[in-house]
Amino acid sequence: MDAPKDKQALIQVIRDERIRLAALLGVVSESEMLIPLEENGWSVKDHVAHIVIWEKRLVEWLDIVEKGQVPQQLPPGMTWDDLDRWNEQTFKENCERELVEVLADFNHFADEVAQAVEAIPEDLLMRADSLAWRSGSPLWEMVAANTFWHYPEHRETIKNWQEARTSGR
Repeated sequence: MDAPKDKQALIQVIRDERIRLAALLGVVSESEMLIPLEENGWSVKDHVAHIVIWEKRLVEWLDIVEKGQVPQQLPPGMTWDDLDRWNEQTFKENCERELVEVLADFNHFADEVAQAVEAIPEDLLMRADSLAWRSGSPLWEMVAANTFWHYPEHRETIKNWQEARTSGR
């Protein structure tokens, strides 16, 4: 996807991709949301919880950025090479959460993300050189990685699982 032209375009693409994800979730029954989709045991509920956790982290990071500080994005001792391990650890910490709670958080964080992005000055979001700690990468890319670049990955997993179930594979 091309870079959004401004903050409003960024917020709109986040909303559009989230609507696509929500529409897919709308056709999955509550009982289906609890069925493991993959060998790793993740269900639709777990994919949704994973998305919400990353959105929550993003909101926290953007709040720190808005205050003029640098967010600590990774737990101490981890690098981005540990991302799969961190995701698995997060899954284990959240797999027992109730579906109703996960879905409520999913609905809640749609607004939280939009508000957090809205609070950041446009130049900080859009300019590649606006934050030295981003090493030339604009802040909107961090937003994208935790929203509209992230949603399709999980939407595809859920969609492929659904198609396999309905085709009897």
